[in-house]
Amino acid sequence: MVSCRKYFPRVDVGPENPLRVERDRTAKLECNVDAKPKVPNVRWTRDGRFISSSLVYTINRVSAQDAGKYTCSADNGLGKSGESVLILDILYPPTVVIESKTREAEEGETVNIRCNVTSNPAPITIEWLKEGSPEFRYSGEVLTLSSVRAEHAGNYICRAVNLMESYGQERSERVGNSTVALLVRHRPGQAFITPNKPIVHVGNGVTLTCSANPPGWPVPQYRWFRDMDGEYSSTQKILAQGPQYSIPKAHLGNEGKYHCHAVNELGNGQIATIVLEIHQPPQFLAKLQQHMTRRVADTDYAVTCSAKGKPAPSIRWLKDGVEILPELNLYEVKTNPDQGPNGMVTVQSMLKFRGKARPNGNQLVPGDRGLYTCLYENEVNSANSSMQLRIEHEPIVLHQYNKVAFDIRETAEVVCKVQAYPKPEFQWQFGNNPSPLTMSSDGHYEISTTTDNNDIYTSVLRINSLTHADYGEYTCRVVNSLDTIRAPIRLQQKGPPEKPTNTRAVDVGPNYVTLSWDPGFDGGLSNTKFFVSYRRVPMPREEQLIPDCATIATSNTDWLEFDCQRENPCKVTALDQHQSYAFKVNALNTKGKSPYSNEIMTTTKVSKIPPPLHVTYDPNTHTLGINVGATCLSLVAIVESMVNMDTPMAQWEVVDTVNLQLSGNGPTFKETVIDRQIPAYRSGGGRSLGHNHIGGGHGDGGLGDSDDDDDDESVDMNTLALEDDNKPTVRVKLCLRSNQEHCGKHTNAEIGRTYIAEASALATPTLIAIIVSCIVFALFVGLLLMFCRCKRNQSKKSAAAKDYEMDSVRPSIVAAQQSQPPPPYYPASGLDNKALEHSMDLALGMEDQKSALYATQNGYSYHPSSGVGVGVGGGVGVGVGVGVGGMQGLTGHTLPGNECKFV
Repeated sequence: MVSCRKYFPRVDVGPENPLRVERDRTAKLECNVDAKPKVPNVRWTRDGRFISSSLVYTINRVSAQDAGKYTCSADNGLGKSGESVLILDILYPPTVVIESKTREAEEGETVNIRCNVTSNPAPITIEWLKEGSPEFRYSGEVLTLSSVRAEHAGNYICRAVNLMESYGQERSERVGNSTVALLVRHRPGQAFITPNKPIVHVGNGVTLTCSANPPGWPVPQYRWFRDMDGEYSSTQKILAQGPQYSIPKAHLGNEGKYHCHAVNELGNGQIATIVLEIHQPPQFLAKLQQHMTRRVADTDYAVTCSAKGKPAPSIRWLKDGVEILPELNLYEVKTNPDQGPNGMVTVQSMLKFRGKARPNGNQLVPGDRGLYTCLYENEVNSANSSMQLRIEHEPIVLHQYNKVAFDIRETAEVVCKVQAYPKPEFQWQFGNNPSPLTMSSDGHYEISTTTDNNDIYTSVLRINSLTHADYGEYTCRVVNSLDTIRAPIRLQQKGPPEKPTNTRAVDVGPNYVTLSWDPGFDGGLSNTKFFVSYRRVPMPREEQLIPDCATIATSNTDWLEFDCQRENPCKVTALDQHQSYAFKVNALNTKGKSPYSNEIMTTTKVSKIPPPLHVTYDPNTHTLGINVGATCLSLVAIVESMVNMDTPMAQWEVVDTVNLQLSGNGPTFKETVIDRQIPAYRSGGGRSLGHNHIGGGHGDGGLGDSDDDDDDESVDMNTLALEDDNKPTVRVKLCLRSNQEHCGKHTNAEIGRTYIAEASALATPTLIAIIVSCIVFALFVGLLLMFCRCKRNQSKKSAAAKDYEMDSVRPSIVAAQQSQPPPPYYPASGLDNKALEHSMDLALGMEDQKSALYATQNGYSYHPSSGVGVGVGGGVGVGVGVGVGGMQGLTGHTLPGNECKFV
């Protein structure tokens, strides 16, 4: 038995409900029906009006009027229809309306301006902005400005923002705005003219624009004046009216001052003034010929161009965009300026192909080919004229090496590069075979020729699948109408690089040297690297004048290596200042390395010259003392004194140059006597030229006495500050002996009796070492004398040895003394002299050995004492015995085995 279940229609609308669609987009209203039996169609209605029977109702370019309720109903004949309502919501951005586009107000009143905004959905923000004032912001629909002033005038923008999220679209921010102009009645303010520094070319037009701040309302009128003197008056002649003044075609007579101001019914604004300058940019009177052809060895060739301008134009000659300089010794430039009326200057210039570097001084060479330009420039503009010069000449080989390297089965390329005009023809030959090589049918040989359209031609012989038979010498034969050349090029296997040549220093600093070289053939391997080997070397005799610095400078003479990779030039760093180095270069690739290049030597520069440690000057004896720290630089001392201190013409004057004998191991001291007088220039002659030596002194740096007669009235005697006993002023700086323009900072002299004695040049450690050495030597001599005396006592006692043995049963004086403890050792309270202690230990050790020999004779055992008291004074004295140097020295202790005392 089969049953059939029926049910009324169930209606669902979408795709979402409510359906939000942005204005002007397409809305699709969907109606989904579930019914049994199925419905053949549906019925869409709006406000009871039938609109469609489709399951999907489409509305194109929806508007706000399309928003509302839409009903979809369905009937399947069971007596009850189903329906559902879809709400269509139309979204649109803010529409901003301000009642009036302008609003006029009096100064001091309160202004309220309303902003009406409509949008769906409602705006999230409504704010006011002001054009030209980014810091101004005001929130709300109504803009309120209290006590308005002239600066409040301007355009105000009402800006509204809402967020829209329609079906199928991402949420987005939409903005609407409207503008109102607030006009505040006020008189114009300060006028301004633009451009404020106008410069106009002769024949060109210029427009001057006048404005005011504040601008003024009602709208002001602008008045122009010319060459006005003093304040504005109503009788002043008006040049023009309006915000702009134009000069359609400027000439030199238009130069001068221009003034303007703004006027309205509320008053006049302040006047603005500018100066109009009329300039003439460079204008050619004679240009270069655009194309010119000459033959090599032509003589006395020259080109000329001429131009005028205001201000006077400068002239530069260029070749291929690079300025032609006199140092090239290839050209001569002759320029003649001519001053004309109204400040106009005519400049004529001639470029002559003459110079010491040319054959016979005036012949053209192939290198003269190129683009020549005469360039005129002044403050206004520049102008140029160019000429393409071509030189007819025979082919010239340009490729760098006469060999190439490739391995078996590689594709070899033999390159022949030449410069020639007229155009050349190429032929290739192999070995002794006179027949030219041609492109073979098997593709073994391929020949191609290219040009850069600049008279440079390149022919490439390509050899595919290289074999041993292909190695050898190839000849590139190049022919043009002037000559024929043959360039041999050897094809070989890849190998080690060849040595670099022409090594040279291109830049030297205090801690670096930049080297350049001509690389040798790389052996066919492009990844060849370069290494610089360098080491310290003794400085040249003229630079190294300090003997004790020679050892320091050459203490490390081992070769060091610097990896330049493939850089050429290469900067070798981490060097010492004012040090001579030897450099050499070699190349390295995977096949091996090259021999070293030629060896060069260079000396690094001086980074910093130290100032003197201390300077003193004694006005009574005119003695100058200079203390200089340890240095290996060869220096001189430049002594300066103030001239005419009490006058506005006070200036420093060089009074002596002192030669110094410096040391690299410690400070040095130099004294010299400065003469009191100096021959001076005539009044108005200017200041001294710096290194004119004055007087003799002990520095051996003066020029000696003046040869001028003492009665010569043309020479004045200025007063030096060092002559003034009340307030002498002296300073000293150290300079390189070889370049006295390279100096350190000044050190001002302390005025008074010279208290730096020559002995002060000895450093404190050196002085201490000398004193200690003297003390040790004196003690050693004293101990030696005591040892000799003990030997004499021993000889005298040997004769009484038997009597001594017979009397041994009696108490011994020596034995009694042995029972006493040795005298204590008191270390010095001042300087501990370890060398003294060790010398005493050595001497006493020798005595102990002899004492022990006697102490063990005849069965008697004696215990020698080793204690010795040594006193060294806290100063420089040494106490030996009692009361020497303020301390007790060696005690009167008796040594065992003999009757010997230290006295």
